[in-house]
Amino acid sequence: MHDVVIIGGGVIGLLSALRLSEQGCKPLILDAPVSAPPASWAGGGILSALFPWRYSDALTALTREARHAYERLSAQVIDAGGADLQVEPCGMLVISVPDAAAARAWGERHRIFLGEVAGDSIVPDLSGETAVWMPQVANVRNPLILTGVRYLLAARGIVPQAAAVEHMRRISQGWQIQAGGTVLQARQVLIAAGSWSARILSLLGVEVPVLPVKGEMLLYPATVPAPPCIILSSKGYVIPRRDGQMLVGSTLSEGEWDQRPSEAAYTTLREAAPNIWPALAEVVPVAHWAGLRPGSPRDIPWIGEVPAQQGLFLATGHYRNGLVSAPATADLVVALMRGEQPQIDPAPYSFSSSSPP
Repeated sequence: MHDVVIIGGGVIGLLSALRLSEQGCKPLILDAPVSAPPASWAGGGILSALFPWRYSDALTALTREARHAYERLSAQVIDAGGADLQVEPCGMLVISVPDAAAARAWGERHRIFLGEVAGDSIVPDLSGETAVWMPQVANVRNPLILTGVRYLLAARGIVPQAAAVEHMRRISQGWQIQAGGTVLQARQVLIAAGSWSARILSLLGVEVPVLPVKGEMLLYPATVPAPPCIILSSKGYVIPRRDGQMLVGSTLSEGEWDQRPSEAAYTTLREAAPNIWPALAEVVPVAHWAGLRPGSPRDIPWIGEVPAQQGLFLATGHYRNGLVSAPATADLVVALMRGEQPQIDPAPYSFSSSSPP
């Protein structure tokens, strides 16, 4: 019997496995990367919520230390002989902000610096319109996080198994799971399978309102200068990468399971790109991809034990904030699984909480 089985090989499942391994546990990770790929690799890697003042304080609690957490993780991976995760503290300039007063109030309440500036004072090629400047925001290369954490786990003898969950049931000592034609037993189970979490829970007759929200991105080559920072507007965002290439994103399509990139999204992003960063007007993207975010009716995820299902834990519904919330989510859910007092109040994220404070 396994101590813990983690269902889901995205960044939350992998970081939870790493936290457990650091406490002497050797979890088994079940992943289905072909039929149910994680959204973790597909996003832009901005280590802040978009327009963070528009979210609840409970979301800020999960996201505010993300940059430092990934800087520590990158150092850990490098020290172990792996590749740099490319955490870039370039800052984020939010342009055309209609609710700057709310942004100021949020920053003051959480002691997070942001300033109202003329956009061209940070990025000379932009207009002088008033913008919100967040110099502490960083971005990171999503696929490198997944590769780096897998590298650390492999050194501890933990390698995800490619198997989709077919059946689950409660047994006297924990849980029985059928996956990939194999029957497993575990004392505890963590479901961190993103958009597919609801389907897995439905095997037990448990409902959680998590549905896919498809998002698509474009990658632009380094044929024109990239902006010196992330630029965010109501039309989307442009993210400069270390290699000079730029990401432009992203679209939203609720309830869509089709993971193939669409022509409609390509057109939308091509039109948005030069409105955010004018230098991209004549540049042709070199890549286009899609991912499925786990959307939900509320602006914070579900994290904690599933009611009436002892030993079954859930971490899903992060929507657009999975990567930035992942380190704190892993810390929180692992503390709950180990019966320890978490550093973040778990109450807002529980099933008994329908809406955050």
